[in-house]
Parts: sequence; C-alpha cells; structure tokens
Amino acid sequence: MPMPRDYYEVLGVKRDASADELRRAHRTLARQWHPDINKTPEAAAKFNEAQEAYDILSDADKRASYDRFGHAGLQGGGAAAAGGDQPFGGGFGGFDPSQIDPEMFEQIFGGMGGGRGRGRARGPSKGQDRHGEITVPFQVSILGGRHGIGSGEHSIDVQIPAGIEDGTQLRVRGQGDPGQGGGPAGDLIVTVHVAPHPDFRRDGDDILRDVHVSIFDAALGAKIDVPLLKGTVTLTIPPGTGSGKRLRVRNQGVRRSAVASGDFLAIVQIDVPSTLTDEDRAALEAMRDSLRNRDL
Repeated sequence: MPMPRDYYEVLGVKRDASADELRRAHRTLARQWHPDINKTPEAAAKFNEAQEAYDILSDADKRASYDRFGHAGLQGGGAAAAGGDQPFGGGFGGFDPSQIDPEMFEQIFGGMGGGRGRGRARGPSKGQDRHGEITVPFQVSILGGRHGIGSGEHSIDVQIPAGIEDGTQLRVRGQGDPGQGGGPAGDLIVTVHVAPHPDFRRDGDDILRDVHVSIFDAALGAKIDVPLLKGTVTLTIPPGTGSGKRLRVRNQGVRRSAVASGDFLAIVQIDVPSTLTDEDRAALEAMRDSLRNRDL
C-alpha cells in the first residue's frame, strides 16, 4: 500500500504555513476537486486527500504530532482512526461534511448547488442595485411630475415627488440587476439634481423671485402682475416701497402636504432710469429740492 503524500505537499504550502494560509490553500483545492464541479475520475480522491491534509494540519495537536513523527504519529488518533487507509471511511461516498467547519463549508460550497446532496444550495437572492443620476427642471422639483432616465428601450420614467431637494435619492423598485435563483431584481437608486431657474430660487420651503418696479411705482404705489411657477398673482406695491422689500403670498411655495406649504416671496428691486431728458432732469431736481428737508 503506497505511503500517503506529505500533507504540506498536498496543500502546496510551506511547513511553517499559518492557519490562514492553510485555510486558503484548502479552499482552493476543495473548489478545484469537488466532484460536483470536477467530473474527472481522480476528483474524489484528490478532494479527500486535500480534506485529510487540512483536517490534520488545522488541528494544533495533530499537526504537532505529524511534524514530529510523520504519518506514523497519527496512527493512534489521526488518519487511521478516521477510517483506515481512507480518512473518511473510504471514497467520497463516505465523506462526512460535519468534519468541515460549517462557515468554511458554506464559503466553499454555498454557491455550487446541492448535487449528490453535498454543498448547500443558496436560496433565491435579490439582484444588485444599480445607480444613476438625473437633473430635473426647477419647476418639476417644486410641483412634481415624471422625468425620464436612460434612452431608447432602456428608458424609464421616474416619478418626482413635489418639493424634492437637490441630492435626494429615489429608489425605483425592480429596475436593477436580475435576481439569482428566482429571486427579485435589484432596485435602481436615482440621485436627483435640480437645475437652476433664471427667475426663481428656493429658500427652504419658500420660493423667491425678484420683481422689478420703476422708481415712480415704488414711490407712488401700484398693482403689478407677477408670474408664479404655475399661474400669476397680482401684487400691491405700497407707496414708498424701498428696494429689497419682501412681499409675501401665502401658500404659494413648496407644498409638503395638503395643510403645510411654504410661501412665495417677491423681492422688490427698484429700476432707476439710465437716460433722462432735460425735462426729466428738471422735474427730478425740482422733486429733490421739494423733498430735501422732509423726513424720508
């Protein structure tokens, strides 16, 4: 009967190999020679040989005895005690999976399927999530709506909730990678960016817009129509309104719910005429002289 090969040679490691090195070597050989994967005639024997070597060298006491006396040092409780010439009772058919650490058994065989009753098959698993980014118009971010992502047959519409803020992530169920083993598909994680608007800007839940009025309307008062993101509103400019004055329209900002929303704020900017006729200049100088001593 041939002498068993040196266990270190079987695993392909040095005699001072660490426990981690032994574990990695055994895992590699187990994957290579597992009979459910490798259909060559020698697969079962190679698999058992690697398992026997790891079983001995991963046990500190058995390894010490083997290092000192070789295979002869194991006859009292090592390989022979495990079942004669074959360490697991003769051939792969007598292999007892309980002799492998459960965590390692799962790591090595968990994804191989359960052929011949060996190796635990993984159950259905969800697919990986995918990630994407979109930039939506300012008006859509405030009022909500649908916005496309992707192109052609891979395009989908994403529902943008009203009041979404820049950088918010939305999860679109079932639009990620396919699942494994009948598991559900992953999700699409969309990071939403908001494009700037030439006229409107956001401050919390309030919507702001600059409103330009003439110096005469600011001084005398007026009514002006101001566009909103949706529709228009008529604002009253009180006489004597200064530049920077904020005129508030309730509940015309970001709507969080049926009972909670921000406001619309019109920021008054007074326009001063850049060119004057002689008559205009004379009239303004007369007004200045008249108002000079008043408490403005």
